[in-house]
Amino acid sequence: MTRPLVALACSTETWDEVRHDAVRHAYVAALEEVAECTVSLIPGAGHTFAAQLDRFDGLVFGGHETNVAPERYAAPDGPGPFDPDRDALALAVIPAAIEAGLPLLGICRGLQELNVAYGGTLRVLDPPAHREDLSLPRDQQYLPAHGIRISPGGTLHELTGRIGSARVNSLHGQAVDRLGRGLRLEAEAPDGVVEAVSVADGQAFGLAVQWHPEWYATTDWLSRKIFRAFGDAARKHAAGR
Repeated sequence: MTRPLVALACSTETWDEVRHDAVRHAYVAALEEVAECTVSLIPGAGHTFAAQLDRFDGLVFGGHETNVAPERYAAPDGPGPFDPDRDALALAVIPAAIEAGLPLLGICRGLQELNVAYGGTLRVLDPPAHREDLSLPRDQQYLPAHGIRISPGGTLHELTGRIGSARVNSLHGQAVDRLGRGLRLEAEAPDGVVEAVSVADGQAFGLAVQWHPEWYATTDWLSRKIFRAFGDAARKHAAGR
């Protein structure tokens, strides 16, 4: 069977006064090697992409070193840096993709984008207990940092074999404040930070996590479960096209 084609959203960056569309290779590798999908990169300024959804079998919004602009969730201010093009892409495409029954996976910023797309709000973590230790080598920054409580009966509960807890990494300075209407709480940290949500009434797989499963996707059991589940949903969508 031909591999399903999934869209991976880029962010916009400026290097040496030149604009770039950027995405970390770890996301591409996890989607190709673990989810077993073919990846198409979608530029951050691809505002017309919502009209092309019927060409794809899944959609992924990963993390990046920018935050959703506070005006997107009616907040007076919030910490930058910001990426207006990525915000525009996410908030236009996520609702359209869910309405079209396209499998969706959100990671870190992707969870926050999903929450804002559903009318939710964000908050700054103070103190930043969920931030990485920048003094450590990069691979160590992505090791498990704290536990999560997995909500019973949800998507994450089912795909993990109905266990009630796990350990995840933690590299973020913002988190969900008010959960968007139509989203289901899938997991939270011991301090109450929302760690995973799903689309409650979606036609297809719709899961977003606050941690980074892409970094150790080939070796970490929970990361593999997430990417395999997304890949299976994309294959099911491809078979029905």
